[in-house]
Amino acid sequence: MSTIAYVSKIFDNLRNVDSQQIEAVYHDLRSAGAIIPAGEGRSKGALSIACSELAKMSHGKVIIDRGDVGFPGRDLEQAAPVLRKRYGQVCLLINSGSGRSMMPLIDAQKLGYHIVSGGNARDFRMDLITSEPDSPLGKLSSKYGNLIELKGREADPPTEAREFRNHGIMEDLFTLGSGLLFQSMAEAMVEESAVEKIPKIQQGLFSEIEEVVNKVISSEFFSFLLNTLEERRCCFLAGLGSSQEVARMTAVRIGHVKRAIGDQVYVAGDTNTPPPRPGDTLLVVSDSGETEVVAAWCRNFKKMGGKIASYLGTPKSTIESLSDFCFVDKSNAQAGMPNSFYIKAAFALSPLPIYLIERVEERGLRLPEYIIRWHRSVIS
Repeated sequence: MSTIAYVSKIFDNLRNVDSQQIEAVYHDLRSAGAIIPAGEGRSKGALSIACSELAKMSHGKVIIDRGDVGFPGRDLEQAAPVLRKRYGQVCLLINSGSGRSMMPLIDAQKLGYHIVSGGNARDFRMDLITSEPDSPLGKLSSKYGNLIELKGREADPPTEAREFRNHGIMEDLFTLGSGLLFQSMAEAMVEESAVEKIPKIQQGLFSEIEEVVNKVISSEFFSFLLNTLEERRCCFLAGLGSSQEVARMTAVRIGHVKRAIGDQVYVAGDTNTPPPRPGDTLLVVSDSGETEVVAAWCRNFKKMGGKIASYLGTPKSTIESLSDFCFVDKSNAQAGMPNSFYIKAAFALSPLPIYLIERVEERGLRLPEYIIRWHRSVIS
């Protein structure tokens, strides 16, 4: 049992998913010539991590992100026939807890319009993971593909700091759970396994995640981050590829807290990222610890007087040597195989804002979730 109750609830929710729903979506993914991932915020990040691993497989899938400059059309209605001609069956894979995310809904409507306007329904699949099967996206995916119902948080929003350990912050249960489910399907797919293998893969990942979460919470790395994050300074996060998706997911969650107390959180490499100031914090995610661009960011950050913490998959690396504190979750990555380092990193870093809320409350400032939600609503 994890010391963070919401992590255990995520695995309970995954165990209760309808196996027939998983089988239907898994079949669509295996049959697809190309997959278009769709989602918003952390849900898109959780999906992108697994899709990136699918693309890296030795006999991997073609992944076409809607935001790519080479996307062949203004929208999915225009792009659908081109993608069908190039890749065969096309799967629009959507991750949305509410089933109402705006951009995925527009994409789903455009693809549905193409199908009813003359496209062959067998050439296109629309698959969804959601907590709301009766939502607009749920109805579209039921008509043109399949859906998996995955529970999110069902309790009332926390009003006390320690309640976040039980329920997570906002969409934690759904976002992290869907990411783990996508990762399990990717690992089953590379082995060309039957759908029955997916629960066994999930259980193995559960054991590894449970262990690493508990280790991170009790580490000097975690204490260092808490001590620096509670200070009135900016926080930066960095990574490339799947590591950047983990960094963005973590930045959103830390940002819920830091922005509520008047600070800012940035992801290195984004267009709005300012130069750091002395005392600012950089949290780096990297499997190899040798990514040249990320190491260059670390060097520049140190020159500016910043503090660096790194979550790495490889010991004794360049990035570790540049870090003030480091946590190494030794990666078992193999060429052509999905790498579980990234989904484990997303789980391992997820307690940070929860402990930060508790730390801030110890200093006399309460941050119940309605305050965090209100702050997000007036800036979005």
